[in-house]
Amino acid sequence: MIRQLIGIAVMMSALALGAGVARAETRNEEGQGHHHGKMHEACKADMEKFCKDTVGDHQAMRKCMQAHENELSDGCKQAREEMKKHE
Repeated sequence: MIRQLIGIAVMMSALALGAGVARAETRNEEGQGHHHGKMHEACKADMEKFCKDTVGDHQAMRKCMQAHENELSDGCKQAREEMKKHE
């Protein structure tokens, strides 16, 4: 009987720990996703203007946007800064 109770207690602890980790990961993904979406909207015109040839290649798009950083709109610059804070 005691073995069963200990087994149940261990199982419950493992489930609680796993649920806490899953919630933390979800919050992190939602936070980054939120900022990424805002950045995409704020930078959409700049991406089309400066980097339209890199569509579909995330790394190339990032490098292109960095290369044109001084030419980006103020809204895009702000959104990029917010995104950097949450990476």
